[in-house]
Amino acid sequence: MLFVLYLILLLGGMYLVGSAFAAPFLPALVFVAGVLCISLAVALPIAAQRIDSGPRK
Repeated sequence: MLFVLYLILLLGGMYLVGSAFAAPFLPALVFVAGVLCISLAVALPIAAQRIDSGPRK
């Protein structure tokens, strides 16, 4: 399930970054949204692994 969310965020972010250059309205906002989606897609598995591993001692 997490892999599907990761894949959707990554591909959606790549699409937003690519389509920002053709966006007629606020292309910078579309670009930033794409970069944030890609960043979230990379950070999500790392955060999930930390939650699953439990507290550190």
